[in-house]
Amino acid sequence: MMPPREVMREGPAVASLAQPALILRHLPPLDPGSSVPLHLQLAERLAAPIRGAQATLAGCAMPTEAQCMAYFGVSRPTVRQAMGHLVAAGLVTRGRGKGTFVAPERLNHDVSMAFEDEMRAARRSIRFKVVLRRQEPAPERARERLHLPAGQVVEYVERLRFLDGEVFAFEQRWFAPGVSRHVTQAMLEEMAIISLLGAAMGEPPARIVNTVRCLPADARIGKLLGVPRRTALLETEHTYYAMAGTPLLHGSVRFHGERFEFTLDSRLRHMPDSDSA
Repeated sequence: MMPPREVMREGPAVASLAQPALILRHLPPLDPGSSVPLHLQLAERLAAPIRGAQATLAGCAMPTEAQCMAYFGVSRPTVRQAMGHLVAAGLVTRGRGKGTFVAPERLNHDVSMAFEDEMRAARRSIRFKVVLRRQEPAPERARERLHLPAGQVVEYVERLRFLDGEVFAFEQRWFAPGVSRHVTQAMLEEMAIISLLGAAMGEPPARIVNTVRCLPADARIGKLLGVPRRTALLETEHTYYAMAGTPLLHGSVRFHGERFEFTLDSRLRHMPDSDSA
C-alpha cells in the first residue's frame, strides 16, 4: 500500500479524500431551514476540503451519489446539481462509468501576457508540434482581419501545444503573405507565436485584438486534444498587428474549458453622461 500523501496532514476532511466514503463524516449537515438551496449547500460542503489543496488532491475519488444521498438525506437530483456546480467551478471532473474525481487545478492565464512566457516563468515546460502546414485561400474571417483581397493565398498552420508533456491547446494560424516567407519550419516547431513573429519581422508585434468564447469540440479537434466530442473548449480568436498597424497574423487557440481560465486586468473607460455638455 502506498504511503499517505503529505497533504493529508492538513486536516481530517482533506485526508479522508483518500477514502471518499470517509470524507462525509467530517462535513456538517445541511440546513433545510436555510434560504440557500440544498444543492448549493451540498456543493459548498464538498468543495471545502478541495480548496487550497486541489493540485495535490487531483485524481482522488469523490463520494458517490448514493453515499451523498444517504449521509445528507437528499435526492439524487440534488446531488447531481451540486456536482454540476463543482464541475463548473473546475473542482471536480466526471468520467462516464468511472465516477467523480478531484479535477486538476485550473491554469489561470493573464491575457495581457504571452501564455508561454507566463508558464516558463512558473518553470513549466512548453513545446509545440506542427500538425499541418499548407498554402490555401484565406477564409473570409482571416481575409477581413488581414485586409486581403478575395482569393488571396496565405500560409495556414495548425499546431498542438504541450504543457509539461501533456497536450493542452490547438492552434490555427493564417499568416499575412509578408510574414510567412520569413517563417521557417524550425521556428514553428520551437517558438511561441509572439517570439516567432518578432523573429520573422525583426520586431515583436505591438498590438493584439483578442476575443474569448466557449465552443464545443468537434470530432477532429477533440481527438487531437484527447477530449470527447462536444467538450466545452475556450477559444481565443486574435489578430496581431505591427507597430505601423499592419496585420501580421490571424488565428485562434482552443483550450480545454475545464482546465483553463483567463484574466484581463484593464482600466475602465467611462463615457460622459448623455445630458452633460
